[in-house]
Amino acid sequence: MVLSEAQILAWLGHFMWPFLRITGLFITGPFYGSSSIPAVVKALIAAAYAAALAAWLPNLPPFPADPISAIFAGLIQIAFGAVLGLAMQIIVSIVASTGELISLSIGLGFAEMQMPGSAVSAPVVYNLMFWAGLMAYISAGGPIFLFAAIAHSFQAGIGTGGLAPWDQLTTLGETAISSAVWLAMPVLAVTLSINLTVGLTTVFAPQMNLLTIGFPLLIIVGLWVFTGSIVFLDHDFHHLMDLAMHSVTAMLPHG
Repeated sequence: MVLSEAQILAWLGHFMWPFLRITGLFITGPFYGSSSIPAVVKALIAAAYAAALAAWLPNLPPFPADPISAIFAGLIQIAFGAVLGLAMQIIVSIVASTGELISLSIGLGFAEMQMPGSAVSAPVVYNLMFWAGLMAYISAGGPIFLFAAIAHSFQAGIGTGGLAPWDQLTTLGETAISSAVWLAMPVLAVTLSINLTVGLTTVFAPQMNLLTIGFPLLIIVGLWVFTGSIVFLDHDFHHLMDLAMHSVTAMLPHG
């Protein structure tokens, strides 16, 4: 059996187009891009996903035979997959940033720990909220949605759509800080009240300074309010997930 170059490129295109987009998704997407997963395992999972999509996707164009065109097309596909994963990564980062704001406001910014696979240390509350946001993202079906988005992105071919819908990703990034502050608002409001109260108290009783009274009170009350406010983050997180899913859907090319 003799295979022509056109047949080889056609078969290669069915596998490479989804594989490249999934590779980009594995670079930035939450859970998929975790540093705890070895690179070899990621490559095997990406190849398995691509092989599954190759049997389901409609007829895709052959992979370019010219090396320059192949490299350029590959970079475009990887970048498109990375942008889709970045939209969901912003949501997890918002929840993690909430933990960092809380740790700084209650005086626990010095309590840091280094997670396995990470080159830098981060505040304990930041790590706690990061894993909480990641688990909430997984339980909300985020990884499945991203894989479905990659699959449906080929319904209009291998195009990446226009640049206008990508403005929604910029809008999503703009809300990162404001959303993190809003999620941390209960703790920030309480810690501000404690700081003002202790500051006024020291005017009349200098022995009740920030170190002896304010600092322990700040940590105890701050952690208490933080623990009590976690149960109310569910609605806000689902709103952020809906916003991210809407942004990802808008960025998909439509035939």
